[in-house]
Amino acid sequence: MKTVDELIILGGAAEIGANCCYLHLCGAGVFIDAGLHPRNRSAAAFPRMEHLGERPTDFLIVTHAHTDHLGGLPFVMKHYPHLRVITTRATRDLSEIMLRDTVKLLRSSIVDEFSSDVLSLYTRDMLQKLGLVFEGYHYEEPIELTGMRAGHPVRATLFDAGHILGSAGILAEWNGKSLLHTGDVNFTDQSLVPRAALPRRHVDTLIMESTNGASGSVYSRHEESLKLARFINDITNNNGSVLLPSFALGKTQEILKVLFDLMQAGRIPFLPVYTGGMSRKISNLYDRYCYSVRRIDPGFEVADIPQVPINYEELHRGPYLSSPAIVVASSGMLNAGTTAFALAQHWMPRRNFGIGFISYLDPNSPGYELLHSTPDKEFTLAGRTAKRSCHIEQFRFSAHSAREDLVGFVADVRPKQLFLVHGDGEACSELAYHIGKVVPSTRIFIPSVGRSYTL
Repeated sequence: MKTVDELIILGGAAEIGANCCYLHLCGAGVFIDAGLHPRNRSAAAFPRMEHLGERPTDFLIVTHAHTDHLGGLPFVMKHYPHLRVITTRATRDLSEIMLRDTVKLLRSSIVDEFSSDVLSLYTRDMLQKLGLVFEGYHYEEPIELTGMRAGHPVRATLFDAGHILGSAGILAEWNGKSLLHTGDVNFTDQSLVPRAALPRRHVDTLIMESTNGASGSVYSRHEESLKLARFINDITNNNGSVLLPSFALGKTQEILKVLFDLMQAGRIPFLPVYTGGMSRKISNLYDRYCYSVRRIDPGFEVADIPQVPINYEELHRGPYLSSPAIVVASSGMLNAGTTAFALAQHWMPRRNFGIGFISYLDPNSPGYELLHSTPDKEFTLAGRTAKRSCHIEQFRFSAHSAREDLVGFVADVRPKQLFLVHGDGEACSELAYHIGKVVPSTRIFIPSVGRSYTL
C-alpha cells in the first residue's frame, strides 16, 4: 500500500516548548526530539502523542541533550517502548546527566493531567535502564532506518550543528527525496564549539529553528566579551562580586572559556571563579570529548580553567560575599529553587555587586523580571515582592544562529518546503518574511501542533 510522506509537529510550534516532530517516511515512523516544556506543566508539558493515531512508530532521533529536546523522552518511551533511540555518542552520554535533572524538575512541579503510570519512567532506577537503549553514532556515519511496515529504506546522517557538545542536524534521504532538520543550530564559532557543519546543498524539505528570527541586530562575540570584561572590572574594582546565572549544559562551559581567555589576555584580573553541581559533571564530559569532536582549540579541557567548588550548605556566607569573585551558577533564567536564584537574594541588596545575564530569558522567567527591574523600586520576582540595589546587565553569547545566518543558509539550500519551528510567533513570522524576500520560490510554513503536512 502506498503511504503518504508527512510531517506532524507534536511540540515546539511557534514556541520554544516540548520540541518534537514526527515524520512518516516510506512506511517508517520517525520522531525527532522528545522535549519537556521549559515552564508549562499542563498537558502541553510533553509532546502531544494523541495526534498520531495509528501511524507507525519506529525510531526516535535526539538532536541534543537540552531538556526542551530530551526531557520528554521517558514519556514518549512509555507510550512506545519499542522505539530505537538514535543520537550522537556525546549526546548519549550527556543524556544520563540531563534526564536525572528532569526527575528533579518534575518532582518539584508534577502535573495533574498525567497519571503516575504514564510518568513511571521518571525515576532514577528507570532512567539508568533507559540509558541502555541509546544508540550512539559518529557525525556523518550513515544510519539505515527501516520501519516495521517496511517500504524503501530511509538513510539518515547526523551532522554537527555547532550548538553544544554532541548537537546534530539530521539529513534524511529516501526514494529520491530529501529532508534536513537543523536541530538547534549555530553558524558562528563559540569559545569552545565551532560553527555548524551542516550540508549546504539542495534538499526538498527543510525544518529549521527560529530562536533569533525576530532579532536583526548583528553583534560580535568579541565585543560582548569586552563588554563583559568592563562589567566585571567595574564591579570588582568596587570590591564587589559578579554572579553569572547560566545554563549548566553548554553555556557554562562556553562562558568559563570566555572568562579564562579574558584573564589570560589581562582584560580582567585573575579572580576566583566558583562553579558546581551538574555543570561540573557536564564539563567533565566536554573534556572527555576534547579530541574526538570538532573544537576551536582541540585538546583544551574545561578542567584547565581554575575553579572553586560552590559550597551548597553555605551559600549565604560564601567567600564571594566578602571578597571579589565570579560565580557561574544554574539556572540561566534564575528559576526559583535554583542555586542562581538563591545567590541572587544575597546579591540584590548589595550596591557594589553585579548580576550579568548571559543566557536566553523567557519573558515569564524570574531572570527577565529582575533584568527589567528598576534599582531601589519594588517589583515582582517569582511571585513575591522584591527590591534590588545591585547592578544588572545583559550580554549576548547566543548558541543559536543569528537571523542573517539562517536566511543565508536557506538561500544556499533552496528547499521546496521550509518549516519554521523552535521560536515564538514573532520570531517565526519575522524570519519567514526575510527568507521570502531571498528565496520567493520556497513554500514557507509556520506549522501548528497536530496538523499533518504532506512532504
